[in-house]
Amino acid sequence: MRKTFVGVNDLYDINRVKVLTGTTDIDDSAQTESTPFPILTIAPQPGCPLMDVEVCLDLAKATTGFAAVETSVTVQFAIARKVDGTNWRREAYVEAALSGTNAAGRMARLNLGTVTVDEQARIYAVFSGDVTADMEIPYTVSFRGLADPEITAVAA
Repeated sequence: MRKTFVGVNDLYDINRVKVLTGTTDIDDSAQTESTPFPILTIAPQPGCPLMDVEVCLDLAKATTGFAAVETSVTVQFAIARKVDGTNWRREAYVEAALSGTNAAGRMARLNLGTVTVDEQARIYAVFSGDVTADMEIPYTVSFRGLADPEITAVAA
């Protein structure tokens, strides 16, 4: 729904930080070594850009998380955008590679900033080798905006 005016409630909504949560999966059979693998896509609603977008990924979920499943395989995360509205363009990786053993008790935080209505944002994971099992990565997406974005997580 496209907003044509800004009312008092809209001013409240645009200044309020909202949080959406969920879990994205890494499917061992779909993931390939050293290839960026999309794990989360964020698409604003028409006419409702997102501001101050931040994604937090829990790397240490008990039993099925990255730290529980892997030991020596490392992971890095990157943000990508459809800058021209069509093609995904990846930024530099956010942090040095982190092994499963070193991910115990850790999370990754990615600052996406503004996501305009003409683009989408996506989080990629790249692993140093083939993962040994399916894994789940809980996430939170915090943002300011008039409408909740469509969040597409990967399902194993």
